[in-house]
Amino acid sequence: MADFVIIQDKWFINFENMVLTKGFYNSVLQILLWVVFLILPYFMIPHTNPDVNKQLMLVRESQPHWVFYMFITSFSLNLCLIIFFYVHNQFLFDRYILKGSISAYIIYVTIIILSFLAIFGVSYFIRGWLLEKFSLYERPVEVRDVIRSAMWFFLVLFAGIGIKLSDLWRQAERRARDIENEHLRTELSFLHMQINPHFLFNSLNTIYGMSLKKSDNAPKAVLKLSQLLRYMIEETGHDMVPLEQEVTYLNNFIELQRMRSGPQLSVSFNVSGDINSASIAPMLLLPFVENAFKYGLTNSIDSPIQIDLVASKERIVFSVINRKFENMERHSSGIGIPNVERRLALLYPNKHELNIEDSGDSYSVKLKISLI
Repeated sequence: MADFVIIQDKWFINFENMVLTKGFYNSVLQILLWVVFLILPYFMIPHTNPDVNKQLMLVRESQPHWVFYMFITSFSLNLCLIIFFYVHNQFLFDRYILKGSISAYIIYVTIIILSFLAIFGVSYFIRGWLLEKFSLYERPVEVRDVIRSAMWFFLVLFAGIGIKLSDLWRQAERRARDIENEHLRTELSFLHMQINPHFLFNSLNTIYGMSLKKSDNAPKAVLKLSQLLRYMIEETGHDMVPLEQEVTYLNNFIELQRMRSGPQLSVSFNVSGDINSASIAPMLLLPFVENAFKYGLTNSIDSPIQIDLVASKERIVFSVINRKFENMERHSSGIGIPNVERRLALLYPNKHELNIEDSGDSYSVKLKISLI
């Protein structure tokens, strides 16, 4: 589990670095957009004398400060809109919209209306001050001027609302992902705890049976069980372990089962490939082997068990084939196989293939795990 957490932490660190990088570029992009928004009016002021505006341009061309006046007027309006954008997104939206009450909505709408009137008032004040300062002539304020200012105001307002909603959606997605990851950690811990007692009870039953028979292998079985328990305690705290250690663990388990069984048992455990470079979740293969011994072993009939493991850096192929004795089914605890199926779904989503064939007199399992 510790390795799992480390992998997750590395992923989150990379994700946070990516977010910080994206945040930097977003800040730069915002600055560039606002700079363009502020200086755009200068390029929109007519500097030519088209026929359609000929009479108006004659009046403007007689006023040397006309272009400066038009630019400052538009610049002041846009600057007020930028200030309103950040006040809205950093304060108004969170304080009133997120409350979700009717009274908060009414206050929010009232503030929006008052904000527009204030911005238009400031722009109108600056306009009048410039006209007086430079002794310029300009037509009186008309309804179309109010409509034009309102269009820019609500464009900035809706852009701010869209950005806030997008941020809230991303935050909700991040919280849901964090909750899901925490749920997976909790569930995996529970499944690990579920495996350990299950294996321990079966092993103790095996040693108990050997002790009743006064078997000379009982001390060796206790030693093997202690080695297995040491592995369970020391290694299964990690999410991944070297495949070589898991193979050693399976060999000890098989040897423990051989000690308690009679001559009818025939176990073949073949390992091939590169087990030194591959890793796997601890005790993931044990339930299949344990299942083979539990339901494929009897003292009266030959009980062959074939176990094969082929490993590489890219994948692991594990198979178990055993005879099936119907009279053993009623003793099933129903923990092992469902448990490992759930662990596979959690640890190797879309990276594993599990095929189980139950033909009545034989039982076979083939598991393929992609490691890339």
